[in-house]
Amino acid sequence: MKTKKTIQLQSLLIAFVLSAWFVSSCSKSDAPAPTNFSSLNTAITSAQTLLSSTTEGTAAGQYIRGSQAILQAAITAAQAVANNKQSTQAQVTAATAQLNAAITTYQGAVVTAIDPTNLVGQWTFDELTTAAAGTSVKDYSGNNNNGTIKAGHPYFSSGAGLPWSGYTVTSNVPTQTADRYGNANKALYFTAGANVEVPYNTQLNPGQISISVWVKADTLVGNPNKYWANNYIVSMNRWNGYKFQIQDTPRPFFTAHASGFNTPPLGTSADTTYYDRDMNVGKLTPINKWYHLVVTFGGGHEIFYINGIQIYDWTNVPGTIVNISSKPVNLTIGQDLPTSMYSTNSNSPYYVNWGGYFIGAIDDLRIYKTVLTSTEVTSIYNLEKP
Repeated sequence: MKTKKTIQLQSLLIAFVLSAWFVSSCSKSDAPAPTNFSSLNTAITSAQTLLSSTTEGTAAGQYIRGSQAILQAAITAAQAVANNKQSTQAQVTAATAQLNAAITTYQGAVVTAIDPTNLVGQWTFDELTTAAAGTSVKDYSGNNNNGTIKAGHPYFSSGAGLPWSGYTVTSNVPTQTADRYGNANKALYFTAGANVEVPYNTQLNPGQISISVWVKADTLVGNPNKYWANNYIVSMNRWNGYKFQIQDTPRPFFTAHASGFNTPPLGTSADTTYYDRDMNVGKLTPINKWYHLVVTFGGGHEIFYINGIQIYDWTNVPGTIVNISSKPVNLTIGQDLPTSMYSTNSNSPYYVNWGGYFIGAIDDLRIYKTVLTSTEVTSIYNLEKP
């Protein structure tokens, strides 16, 4: 028979057990679950891999300049949350969503080619680790029209070949310089005949053409009484093919040796003629700043653009650029002929004293085998502008 005291003790024991169970049960159900960082860490790794395996630039497949900094900022913010062991699950979930959104935005910033079917050459000068003679310059058009850095003819480094009195030549090969974004070693500086030579290819010798390029010429364009004063940007056998330059006006200037007329141009009896046309209106002032220049030739028109805006349309230029494949001459960036073609014989059509070269920086050169539309020109400018 249980005593009253025994019953009281049993009751207290049962109450204690139930109380302990209740406290234990409540503490387990109410305690917050540990924060799960796995999804956030996976997103961080994915973003870091994407960033390290891609590059910014203007060629197809690269990423629009500035986009990497935005993604890196998102990675840094996400990493701060991942490193903080006091971060709540809600904070981790939000950081993961924000980083995944940044990844999606970055993937949408990939450069899409503009008229890729007709793009025959694109030289960005971004991949160079050195600019010594013999260095290869990559063509990003996919056509393998790679160039080679070449030294200028010795004449252009001599007193007689200098553009103006007191001009000092520091190098007769292109040297690396800052591009229009201010990035070091992402453009090339040319003087004294320094050039990039691209082997002849009929792709680079089309009947109609568009040339897009960024240039920053020196303040002094040069002595107009000397041929080399006329900043030659790119040329294929100059007057015998085509050439694009800045004359002393200073205005962009394009020469096309044309043939294939239905009706010969006024005053022309031969089966070919030479069109020398400049921008016709306005000037590049000040000269020593970056400009985006485009010239198109074909369909009876020669059109000039500056910074994505059409400036002038010549409508009296019928015919197509002559094909020089029977006597090919390499494309030259930075002067009007390959260095090896110059002659010291004054009777030669390639007399070096008549040669010309660019003085200043050149970047992001494109050549198309068709006439770009004004919309396409503006698209290139918007893609490449600072």
